[in-house]
Amino acid sequence: MASWLSVFPHQIPFRAVSAATKRSADSIEGMFLCTANDALSKGSRTSELMLCEAMAQLAGGLAFHAEGHGFLSGIDHWEIDRPIMAGDAVKITIHLEASFGGLYRFSGTGSIDDVEIVRGRFYLASPGSGSETSEQ
Repeated sequence: MASWLSVFPHQIPFRAVSAATKRSADSIEGMFLCTANDALSKGSRTSELMLCEAMAQLAGGLAFHAEGHGFLSGIDHWEIDRPIMAGDAVKITIHLEASFGGLYRFSGTGSIDDVEIVRGRFYLASPGSGSETSEQ
């Protein structure tokens, strides 16, 4: 079986996930390692955005590992308790909450040293799940 990271459509330098392990059919764990590049400018929220992206990429890896890719269609109730700094390693856990045809809803949490610092809900869609219109 190929590495979970190799099936993600995002690859370095656009892949925010640095490790991924499928735990069950509806759960995946991974790691986001904040680098100096993620936290380049003081006051920038780039590292927090990359953490959010890592969580969404893990959700996509769980839902679309066999299909190749999906689309992030929403983020809901995403909260972070503290700034992410260079060198922080955030352990992420993502759970599939529901699927509706080609639409998926996930919840995710992230922790540093076993202290939860981020949580949120992500919505993803498969490429063919949009409303179809026909020309007449």
